[in-house]
Amino acid sequence: MGVEAPDFWNVPVFIQKSLYPLATVTMVVFFLGFWIRANIWSLGSDTDNSLRGMGTIGLLYISIAKIFSSECIFASRVFRFSILRGLILVGIMWGFILLFIGTVLRGVHYYGSDYGFHFLVEDVWLWFSLTLDVGGGALLIGVIYSLFRRYLFPPKQMITSLIDGGFLIWLFLVIFTGFLMEGARIVGMNLPAMDWSPVGYQFGLVTSWMVGGNIESIKSIHLAIWIIHVLLSLSFIAYIPYSKGFHMLAAQITTVLAAERKEEAKTGSKYWIKEDH
Repeated sequence: MGVEAPDFWNVPVFIQKSLYPLATVTMVVFFLGFWIRANIWSLGSDTDNSLRGMGTIGLLYISIAKIFSSECIFASRVFRFSILRGLILVGIMWGFILLFIGTVLRGVHYYGSDYGFHFLVEDVWLWFSLTLDVGGGALLIGVIYSLFRRYLFPPKQMITSLIDGGFLIWLFLVIFTGFLMEGARIVGMNLPAMDWSPVGYQFGLVTSWMVGGNIESIKSIHLAIWIIHVLLSLSFIAYIPYSKGFHMLAAQITTVLAAERKEEAKTGSKYWIKEDH
């Protein structure tokens, strides 16, 4: 088919070059916050000191390695109480992971091209594009559901705040602008095999309809949305360790501890786990 991953279409070189210093600063801020939070936990700041002795490195290892455990990746504990919430959580988790991995692979493809490492082409690119579109769509639906559940139809026992909503809206804007950017690029470049990016293509059709198919307007929209999306995405990533969103990384640690305590409870140890409904 002659298709491959498009690179920085319509983005001036000087803006492209500014992305990498910003991304570097973002990751430094992210890992610094991650390290600080993990270090506090390693000091045994929880009520029963069950984290004491693991060390910061140990907690970081658990947080990353256990992402792919069955308890975390399939949200089995949540499914016990609500199938719908379990599906939404799995959609959010898998969508987030797929988009993160996809972004990394796009970067590897872009820089690897100079060294002959050009792998996002033909069928590989098509399936890659479809996977990311589905993952992004699942994440978008999950965030919208979470906003509706938290603010329009909240359970009686749910305690919420504006900060919680701000985090979800921020994530929604990251995903939404990502699809807007993708859609504008698809219709602007008139890419083949558009059906392999079903969600982005629909966004592109709406964008093209709004400007009457004018290619210059589509380019202007694409560049503006690209800049907004990058700024939203990088600032969101940097903020995660300092926000309640840190539970996306900390959930692996609490899941491991819950499993250990549950096992000890069976043998008559001091821990007793009561699942929250």
